[in-house]
Amino acid sequence: MLRQTLQPREAVDPQPMEVLQYIDTTRWNARRRRAAQSVFQTDVSSSTLSSAPSLCFPEQGRTPLVQTRSKKAADPQFGLASPENSSHAAQQARFARSWHTVTTRIALPPSVTAEDSFGSLPNSQDLEDGPFLDALLDVLDPATRLPLLVHTEDILAWHSHQVRLHFVSYVLPLLDVCGAHLDQTQVLLGSIRTLEAAHRQYLFGMSLILRAMDKEDAELALMKFHRDLYAIVGNSMSTPLIDALGSVLGHLMRVILGVYSADQPWTREKKAASVDKAESSKKELYQLMDSVCKVGLAGEKFQILFAELLDEIMISYIREKFAGVWTPNKDLDIKARASGNPKVKPKCIEELVDWVEHKYAELAFEVTSRLSSNVKFSWADVAKWKEIAVGRLAALRIDELFDIVISWPNSEGGIDDLRYAVTTPQRRLQLTDAFSTTLQKRLLHAGRSTLDILRTYIAMIRTFHKLDHSRVLLDRVAYSLQLYLCTREDTVRIIVTGLLANREEINTEARQTKLVELVELLQQDSDQYRSERQDEEWDDLNWMPAPVDAGHNYKRRKSEDVIGTLISALGSAEVFIKEFQSIIGERLLSDQTTFKQEVGVLDLLKKRFGESSLQACDVMIRDVHDSARLDGVINRGTVNHPDKVERDWTIHARILSRLYWPEIGEERFVLPPSVSEMQKMYESVFEHLKPSRKIKWLNHLGQATVELELEDRTIQENVHTYEATVIDCFSEENASSWTFEDLWMKLQMDEDLLTAALEFWEKKHVIRRLPDSTYVVIERLSDAEQSSSLQPAPSMNAGANDNAPVTPRKAKSGISEKEKEKRQVYWQFIVGMLTNSSPAMPLGQISMMMKMLIADGFPWSNEELQEFLGEKIADGELEIAGGKYRLIKK
Repeated sequence: MLRQTLQPREAVDPQPMEVLQYIDTTRWNARRRRAAQSVFQTDVSSSTLSSAPSLCFPEQGRTPLVQTRSKKAADPQFGLASPENSSHAAQQARFARSWHTVTTRIALPPSVTAEDSFGSLPNSQDLEDGPFLDALLDVLDPATRLPLLVHTEDILAWHSHQVRLHFVSYVLPLLDVCGAHLDQTQVLLGSIRTLEAAHRQYLFGMSLILRAMDKEDAELALMKFHRDLYAIVGNSMSTPLIDALGSVLGHLMRVILGVYSADQPWTREKKAASVDKAESSKKELYQLMDSVCKVGLAGEKFQILFAELLDEIMISYIREKFAGVWTPNKDLDIKARASGNPKVKPKCIEELVDWVEHKYAELAFEVTSRLSSNVKFSWADVAKWKEIAVGRLAALRIDELFDIVISWPNSEGGIDDLRYAVTTPQRRLQLTDAFSTTLQKRLLHAGRSTLDILRTYIAMIRTFHKLDHSRVLLDRVAYSLQLYLCTREDTVRIIVTGLLANREEINTEARQTKLVELVELLQQDSDQYRSERQDEEWDDLNWMPAPVDAGHNYKRRKSEDVIGTLISALGSAEVFIKEFQSIIGERLLSDQTTFKQEVGVLDLLKKRFGESSLQACDVMIRDVHDSARLDGVINRGTVNHPDKVERDWTIHARILSRLYWPEIGEERFVLPPSVSEMQKMYESVFEHLKPSRKIKWLNHLGQATVELELEDRTIQENVHTYEATVIDCFSEENASSWTFEDLWMKLQMDEDLLTAALEFWEKKHVIRRLPDSTYVVIERLSDAEQSSSLQPAPSMNAGANDNAPVTPRKAKSGISEKEKEKRQVYWQFIVGMLTNSSPAMPLGQISMMMKMLIADGFPWSNEELQEFLGEKIADGELEIAGGKYRLIKK
């Protein structure tokens, strides 16, 4: 256990009096030496021949040479009555013997043994060992005891030098061996044990020196020795040791602070037991700190490591605790109004600040208080940490902002965090730059439909209005989106269609094709916009200054105004009004009987754009209502018309004002004679009622009810006028079969309209196409099935002529799953191009676009692509007209 192995040892205590207790552990060795000296009379003077290395004379085994000098004998006041002290050479010899005695006693072991990392402690005599103390006094105070000396040395410097050499020669290799262990805990424990053993050796010699010094001098010398030793140890920390210390220390800190890394999954049960584990981890951390400090590892590198760990843990805590936590805080606005402070802390920020103050800062204080350095923290540092934590939470929310926008309004809590934290111009700029980059990457590309982009834009408007009522931030990020929407051809149509949707469609499958959110927003935004315009006419008592980062043309808006923002994205209101007239015209010309939704939307838009801007729409709606009344009068007038022919059918018309309706294209073709006669009769009655006006028929927009009587069935369909005209040709006497050329010559109809009409009746199994491009009526379905089984396979060149219908190709069989996936990806690209880029494309343009868009390259030739598109035509997904492919509207 780490807790058991890191118990502080008495031998490492740096106090000088306690260090002396190591001498008692070697009393037995001291007695053995005295016994040997009593048997073998050792002459102390002989030891001068082989002294320990010195600083000035590093040659091993040589005694420093004695330099004589002319000086009088020592004064009697020094108390040196011995004859041997009467000359310079005698005193130099005595100093050499004393130096040898002391350095031999405190010399460090020259090698490593298996029993102890650095051998046993050196031999020592008892504290009453007179000769050693006398020699030590000579070495420590030679100026007093040996005044005639020419050369002296510093025993403290000599000991520090041998400690430095011993550490480099023996301790560092052992630390490298410890660092090779795979377990980080064992690396740290082995290194600490090694350093503790080294400290015992180094402090033992130091303790022998300090016992002959004054208390004050001893404390200063010991302090300097520890400072030098800690500097050596701290600067010699290897990368494996730093990694091990960071791993063990970081793990304990994470457990204490309740942070769990992603690579260590923690179950709910483990988190519930984390409180008890945090207390035990605290004890282990404090024991580790005591050991680290005593062996000298708590230097500058440790302080840097600890600061980096604190920084990483704060980031991990914020990511783990608050990522994706956007729960709306409904009580936040209530608290702000009650306290009168608009900057009430949201829930996440309140929890984060509390964690920094009561856990994060407390741990930092506890650890730094155990360091011997001057690193201390104050409450000003705690306030700075809180600010840093809030800033990092803001950075997290900025990274999540796109997801917050998509999840609105269920992500209101994330916006509350940003609104509290993002207050400076620098952070506001960081937010807009990051969001604009994400917008380009995740939204503004061909793979996203216009409907998705518009829905995201609506969420952006509402989200950024909550974040910043000034709308400065929204204007920054929305510019690129507005430009991109202008390149989409269906943008205005989707917006107008959404405004004209029914309220019943909001929660139905219509959401997949219509922007039904605008139905609810239209009423809400129109009321807010109208009240806002009224307020602008008077002095605003709630006026606020513009933000510091607002532009020179900035004008504050009070409401979200989603509809107005969407319309302004189109460039000008005229673009929207023109498209609105076109779409509402199509709806007015449909088979609807009431137009309550259209009238309601028109009234709401008048509040925004004014009466005059939508005057044409008023005329269009009035035309529909007036034409219904006028059509009834005309049909009653045809009853008494002199040219009346008895028929079981009649015609009805919607009479439109030419100058107020959008430009409607005209497709001319020859109508059946009976229909032409009825139109002329209708015109004559109308001109009688409206002498100053004339009627121009738009036959291609008409609707007809057709009833077909075949041999085995009767078919009734509501079709377009051109479809009824084509099938009427087959009802003529002796005209049950027609070629495409003959029909085109007879009806003088556009080729695309004629092709579409023939394909329509083929799908209804009313006519069929023979191999010679002749169309015949299917009187009996059984004949059609039998003849189709006898038809030869179509030629590969079928469909090459633009005037003839394309023969669809069937899908290949035996395609692998991988090939099916690839073909599905290609089809998604084609659908995206025909939806977003252009509604119709020729084969060559589709092939070129595919080669540009697909990153891995498009390997198909034009023939293979044409075959694939033919399969989609056979499946009813595509159609071809005028040599261009387009999606079938469903």
